[in-house]
Formats: sequence, structure tokens, C-alpha cells
Amino acid sequence: MVGAIPLPALVRRYPGLVMAFNPSCLGRRYSAPAQVVDREHHRSYARAVYGGEWDPERPLACYASVYLLWPIVPLLFSDPEVGLDLPRLLHGEQDFWFDRSVQFGEELVPTGEVTRAEERRGMVFLELTCHGSDPNGAVIAHSRSLFLVRGGSA
Repeated sequence: MVGAIPLPALVRRYPGLVMAFNPSCLGRRYSAPAQVVDREHHRSYARAVYGGEWDPERPLACYASVYLLWPIVPLLFSDPEVGLDLPRLLHGEQDFWFDRSVQFGEELVPTGEVTRAEERRGMVFLELTCHGSDPNGAVIAHSRSLFLVRGGSA
């Protein structure tokens, strides 16, 4: 397990960092502390994403990026056993799906796993699948992200 470093700080800390991609990172797992699905934070998120005031009854599906994906992504990006070249990284795809609706005030524990790690035609393809579990261990929310790194390994 690698300690969490906020993404902006990670990029500032290692400007121009080029690591050699390690395709054997397939199956690496990450976990982060429980995240509360906070209504006030969601309102700020909705204002930033959609503009204006909006207060939906339950969290937007894309808000899962806040409580499910972003607690895990800095762990992946800072992991020297993976070796991603951050300045060349592109976010390719993103999916969210849910076993039931997530509610405000609910606490979810995010975990992630590298479910694809390959280099083809000079590009790295890395897939991160995340899951959010309630305090009883029931998985509720899921995310799949595909990251592309132009230029492949160093």
C-alpha cells in the first residue's frame, strides 16, 4: 500500500517525472479510508459542474468520482510499482454503476484494483476498477476508468 498524496501535489512534487511502466502491476490493489457522501460538498460540486444552484434528492451518479475514484487515484498515480508517466497521461473512459442508490450521509469505503495493464503500439493502457462498500461490507458503487499514457514507457 502506498501513502496517499493529493493529485495536484503529486504532479507539483515530481514535475517532468518519467517512470518506466510496469505491466506486471495487473492485479495491484488499493484501499482508502471511508468517505462520507456529504450533501454540502455535493452542492458545491453540482454548482461547479452544472452552474447555478441545484440540490438533488440524492447524489448524482458522476459524484461517485469524488467519494469512490479520487481517494484511490492518487495511490495508483504515486505507486512506483506501476510507473505511470503522469505528464503524458490521458483519461480515456469512465463508467459508474450502482447496486442501489447512494444516499447523502452514507459512508462508503473505496477500494481499487488494476484490472488491465498493457503496452501496445507505444501506448500504455491501464484500467482501474473501484468499488465502494458500506460499513457492513456490502458493495454498492462501482467505477471503471481507463487511463492512456502516450509514448509508453521511459
